[in-house]
Amino acid sequence: MNSEFPRILTLLRKERGISQKQAAAALGVSQALLSHYENGIRECGLAFVVRASEFYGVSCDYLLGRTSDPGNRESAPPEEEEEPPAKGKHDKILGAVKMLLTLCDRIGSETLSREVERFLSAAIYRMFRRIYRVHPRNAEGLFTLPGPRGELMARCRMESAAAEAEILAEDSCGEQLLTPAQRENAVLTTEILSGYGEEGRALLALIREEESGFKKT
Repeated sequence: MNSEFPRILTLLRKERGISQKQAAAALGVSQALLSHYENGIRECGLAFVVRASEFYGVSCDYLLGRTSDPGNRESAPPEEEEEPPAKGKHDKILGAVKMLLTLCDRIGSETLSREVERFLSAAIYRMFRRIYRVHPRNAEGLFTLPGPRGELMARCRMESAAAEAEILAEDSCGEQLLTPAQRENAVLTTEILSGYGEEGRALLALIREEESGFKKT
């Protein structure tokens, strides 16, 4: 990330007259992380650049200091105008996964993020091994673990990650591994999720569809 990005990011926030805390909440990150971005201490990912450009109504090129023309300010849609919903099951799943990881970044707990990533990685690994077995000539040499062992280890990792995430969320062991500020960052409503655009709505749609399916079984 170039040196112009922190300066422009800070300038846009001040032009709006909003606090760092307010901007962080709207952008889905912790105040501490936004402070690091604005001061050039840490580099952000592409997803944050896109969210920031949409929030401030400027182009990504302007935000990155590649052009002096804000670009999107006049053409940005009104804040109250809803974006088209995510289309298709694949889009919903991809959007929901991205939203889940974004929420982990918003809370700001590296431990929680790690457990969520471990769970998702193991789930993808398990399902890919099933798909790989569809064609009988697919060579088992792709994997270093035999089928039964790989399946068992992936399942154990998913259960372990889910348990660790639950311990963190519920503080069931009384270890207070999440700070009060991190828990405050975890405040979520339908409105807040919808505010993340397509990814937030994809997560909401996936929740509704899954629960509807659970009721039918």
